[in-house]
Amino acid sequence: MLPSTRLQPALNPDNLTHANWQQPGHNTLHVLSVKQVRSLEHAAFAQTDSFLLMQAAGLRTALKIADQIAHSEPHNLRCVVLAGPGNNGGDACIVAGELKRQGLEVALYQVTEEKAGSKDRMQAVLWALAHGVQPVEIQDSAQLPDISPNTLVVDGLLGIACNRAPEGLIRTLIRHVNDRVKQINSQTRHKQVRVIALDCPSGVNCDTGDAPGEAICAHTTFSYLACKHGLLTSQGKSLAGEVWIDDLNCGELLDELLTGPLTETLEQTSNKPVFGKSILALSRVDQLQRLPLRGHEHHKGSFGSIAVLGGQQGMVGACVLSARTALQLGCGRVALSLLGETDAHLPDVQQQGQTLFLDLVFPEIMNKGLESNLEFADIATIGPGLGQSEEALQMLLAVLEHDKGLHLVWDADALNLLANNASLRARFKHYRSKHPTRALVLTPHPLEAARLLQSTTEMVQADRHAAAQAISERFNCTVVLKGPGSLICNGKSIEINITGGPALGTAGSGDVLAGAIAALLGQGLNEFDAAAFGVYLHGLAVEPTHGEQHGLLISHASEIAVRMKNSLNSLLNQLARHHSQLP
Repeated sequence: MLPSTRLQPALNPDNLTHANWQQPGHNTLHVLSVKQVRSLEHAAFAQTDSFLLMQAAGLRTALKIADQIAHSEPHNLRCVVLAGPGNNGGDACIVAGELKRQGLEVALYQVTEEKAGSKDRMQAVLWALAHGVQPVEIQDSAQLPDISPNTLVVDGLLGIACNRAPEGLIRTLIRHVNDRVKQINSQTRHKQVRVIALDCPSGVNCDTGDAPGEAICAHTTFSYLACKHGLLTSQGKSLAGEVWIDDLNCGELLDELLTGPLTETLEQTSNKPVFGKSILALSRVDQLQRLPLRGHEHHKGSFGSIAVLGGQQGMVGACVLSARTALQLGCGRVALSLLGETDAHLPDVQQQGQTLFLDLVFPEIMNKGLESNLEFADIATIGPGLGQSEEALQMLLAVLEHDKGLHLVWDADALNLLANNASLRARFKHYRSKHPTRALVLTPHPLEAARLLQSTTEMVQADRHAAAQAISERFNCTVVLKGPGSLICNGKSIEINITGGPALGTAGSGDVLAGAIAALLGQGLNEFDAAAFGVYLHGLAVEPTHGEQHGLLISHASEIAVRMKNSLNSLLNQLARHHSQLP
C-alpha cells in the first residue's frame, strides 16, 4: 500500500501559500532519513529556486499558525520567533514576517553566532524587514526574550542537521524556553504558552529521535518536504508533539526518487544507490484494509489453532498473557505447553512452583504436552516466560525438528537463545529453507535485537532502520523492532507504527503483542500484515477510545489485551456497517 500522491503543480510564485498539510496516521506518508531529505532537497533545487521553497515553508506555516490562533482562545497571542544561524532560521524569519502581515504582535530574535549564513538565510532577513519585523540579535544570556503568558513561541533555532547536543547560547535559549513554558503552563490554564517547532524541535536528532542534550519540547511541529524518522520515534515522538507535513509541491519528485527514472539516472551517474527505500507510516484507512474477515459461515477452525510455548516455573503468567490475548483477538483455539508441566496424564493441570495451575478466568485455554500441541496447532508463539535453560533449548529444537511446519512467532528468551546458540541458529536456518511458505515473525526489543546482530543497543538505536533490515535478512523473516515508533520489516517493505504511548512500557506488554500477532496469523493475515496490524492494535489500545478524553499513561498487560479486543471489535463493526452487514 503506497500513499496516493495528489497531482500538484510545481512550486511557483503563484502557489506559495497553497499548502497540502498532512498528518501521520491521517494520511499514509513516506518517512525519510536526513540523508534522503537532503537528496530530495538537491533534486528540488535543480527544478525550483531554493528561496522559493523557503518562502513556501515559512508562508504556509505562518498561515496555518494564524488559522489555529483564529480558531482558539485567546486570539491576541504575542508571537516570539527564534531564528538560528542556518536555513531553519531563514524559515523562522519568513514566518515572523507573515505573522506580522496577518496582524499579530511579533518579536523576532536571532542567534547568528557571528555566521554570515546562506544567501537564502540573508534574503529571509531582508524579507522580514520589508514586512515590518526588526530582528533582535541575542549575544549573551542577559538578552533572553521575555516569554510571558499568552505567548506563542516559534522555534527555528536548529534544523534537521542537528546530530549533537546544542551548545553555548542556543543551549541556554532552549533551556530558557522549556523552563518558562513549564513554569507558566503549570500555573494557569487560560493564558498558556504554546511552542511551534519548524521542521523539527531544536536539539532532536532527526534520524534517531534522540535528544543528546537540551531540546525544545514542542506542542506542534510543522515539517517540510517529508516526514522524518526522528519525529516518530524515541524522544522525538514526545518532543515533536502534533506533527504536520507539507511536501512543498515535491510529492511527485519524491515518488520519482523512490521508484522512477530520476533515481536510475542518479545511480548511473554515481555508480551507487543514492536514495534507497523509504519507511511508510500508514494511515488509519490503509491499516483497516488488513482487518481479518469474519463471516457467519466461519467457525473456530477458521481462525487458527495456536500453541503457546514457554512458561518456566515462576513465569507461567507470560504464557497465559499471550494465550489470553490470542483468544481475545479472535483465534479459534489456543493451548499451552509449559516447561513446568507436572503429569502427562493430567494435561489440564500445570504447576507453578508448588501450586496447581489452571486458568479459571479463561478456561477455554487448553494445556497439552509439547508433541500433542505441535500436532494440534498451526501457529506457535514461542518464548514467553521460556527462560534459557537446557530444557528451554530442547523445546525450541523440538519445534524446529517437527515435520509439520508451523507459522511461528518468536519472542523474548526464544530470541536470546537463538542469538546465543550457533547450533540452534543452524537448525533455524534449515527449518526456514524447509518451510519457506510458513510465516515467521521475530519480535525483539532493542537489547534482543543487539544480541541477534552481535552488536550493541546503542548501535541498534543509532540506525533502527538498518538494524531491522539486517535482522530480517539474516533470519529470512518479518521482524518487529519494538520501541516508540516500532519498525516492521520483511526485507522488501518497512513500516513505522505511529500508535502507542508510555503505558506500553509495562511487564507482559510484549507477551500480549506476540499473542496478538499469532491470532492475526490464525485469521489469515500474511506475516507482514499480521505483524504490522498487531503492532498497530497494540498501540491503539492505550490511546483514547470514543468517549474518552485521555489515553492511558499507566496500564498493565491484561488491561492492554482487553482494550485491544475492544478496539478490534469496534473496527470490525465499522467495517461491517460500511459493507451494510449491520443496521
